[in-house]
Amino acid sequence: MSHPVGAKEYPNNIFKQTSADEEQALSDQPRFCTWTKGWLTRSEIYERMLPDGLTSALRIDGPSDSAFSLDDKGNVRILTGKKTQVAGSGVLGIKTWGQQQLHNERSNIQYCAGGTENEGQALNVLAYGDVVEQAIGGTRYIKASKIEITATEELVLNGQTVKIQAQGDLEMGAAAINTVQTNKKEIVLGQRMTFGAGEDTDMQFDPRASKTILSPGNIYHTVLGEYKLKSLRGMTLNTDKGELFMSSNQETTVQGLKGMIVNGPGGVNISSDKKTTTIDSKDFELNSDKTTIDTKTNISIESTAGEIDIDAKQDINIDGKNIRVNSGAGGKIYLN
Repeated sequence: MSHPVGAKEYPNNIFKQTSADEEQALSDQPRFCTWTKGWLTRSEIYERMLPDGLTSALRIDGPSDSAFSLDDKGNVRILTGKKTQVAGSGVLGIKTWGQQQLHNERSNIQYCAGGTENEGQALNVLAYGDVVEQAIGGTRYIKASKIEITATEELVLNGQTVKIQAQGDLEMGAAAINTVQTNKKEIVLGQRMTFGAGEDTDMQFDPRASKTILSPGNIYHTVLGEYKLKSLRGMTLNTDKGELFMSSNQETTVQGLKGMIVNGPGGVNISSDKKTTTIDSKDFELNSDKTTIDTKTNISIESTAGEIDIDAKQDINIDGKNIRVNSGAGGKIYLN
């Protein structure tokens, strides 16, 4: 089933004239038949026939040009007198205990604001109860330079499809904004910015849920306070084309409670310019195809509790200006 949408262009008037205005020459003078005429207000009831012999009307003329007309086409017209400086002049007043109207053809209504005393209002409706409008099988159009809807308690927009479109800014302000939906899709072609949020929490209750952020550009996080990343399962940091750089102006700790693996197939460089580099481990094992230790000052290998074993399947070369082997007091040196 298709749903109607708003029109792109609206009419500038309430109806379009389909035929030219009719004219009659009144040189032969219209004929009048007066039924009665009052002498207090000059009111009159009479019939009128135009020179064509077809166009006729029954008229009731009252004071100040007010009139009631029934013509040969079946039209009924009510005319009030012109508005003057007298309060309430030229007003059509109707007071009933209810009304029922059935219009089998299109109805055209036009209201004018009139003078400045009406505050620019052309139509003012006051209803002591519910107001219900139905456009069965049609579309309700409202067009104005500014539309304001005020609800003292609750405003409800209910539709199978609800669309809000704005050529300029769309502003929303509320103490709290709550939305519930099955799926949500947001397309932002320009810039998206959020200001003044005291707390931002994103909670997903489904353990199968996932969250993906795809960006062909850059993503920056600038946090003035503490920044934490925690995962109950695995965590992976991966870059395909660029370098992975982690930096801190303060002391940096990388910790693995059950174990830590630092894997660099292309090489691993540990550099320290200002402080001593210390590796503390219960057991330390170094496996390498080739190991080179280069230092600008002394190299010290010390064992406070156990032995120091140097085992090589081939030659051991020790080259130095002076070579000293000291076993300490009471110790022995074995050369095999």
